[in-house]
Parts: sequence; C-alpha cells; structure tokens
Amino acid sequence: MAVSMLNDVQVTVNSVDLSDHVASVTFSETVAELSTLAMGSSNMTRIGGIKDGTCAIEFHQDFDASEVYATLNPLLGTTTTVEVTPTSSAVSATNPKKSVSCLVTELPFVDGASGDLSTISVTWAFSGAVTTSSS
Repeated sequence: MAVSMLNDVQVTVNSVDLSDHVASVTFSETVAELSTLAMGSSNMTRIGGIKDGTCAIEFHQDFDASEVYATLNPLLGTTTTVEVTPTSSAVSATNPKKSVSCLVTELPFVDGASGDLSTISVTWAFSGAVTTSSS
C-alpha cells in the first residue's frame, strides 16, 4: 500500500459535497468489548459486541446558500447520510468510500476568537451500519 498525504478527502453530508470547507475529518468505527471470563479462568477472554462509531468534522464556516450553514442547519436533530472517501479519485479498492447515517446532535453557529478563521467542529454518532464501497 502506498503512503499518501491527506489533502483531497471527499466529505459529503446529506448529498452535498462540502469537501472544500473541511479542515479535518475523523471517521472512526468502534465495537463494544465483551468479557467472556468464566469461573476458573486465569486469563481474560473477550468477544466483540455491538458496532458503533462517530464522524468528527471541522468545517470552515460559510453562511452562503448551499454551503456549510445552509446545508447543516436544517439537519439538527435528524439523521443524515455522511460519506467519506480518501481522495476525489474514483471509488475503488484503493480508494474506498465509507457511508453511514449519523445523528446530528450538535451544530455550533460560531466558534472562535477575534481574528480567527471562522470554523465549527462537530462530532456525530453513527445511527446504523457502515457501508463500504470499493467500486
């Protein structure tokens, strides 16, 4: 596998490509850890449980039509599809796309100090299964 610089990630929220406003993104899948320890065991054993995850995105805030605020504001309190692809190249085995429904539980309006770049950071929990596309 080739090592690459992360500078062309595609991020789509509710079918709107917001990639040109994304400063950073973390798409993290997790699974619950369940102990299978039984009486008489001398070593811990475990199995995987329910899958979960979050998508954390830092956006450059933009109040223009069809941009960050206009896209995200109506989604607060709902679930929406988030798609993340490592590059803008075609989806393939070496450029897979992850897609999941997320619950939009937070949406900062403004966040920063005088003179700062206007950014907002969100972390949304997964609500359903993650789909991975490779073609």
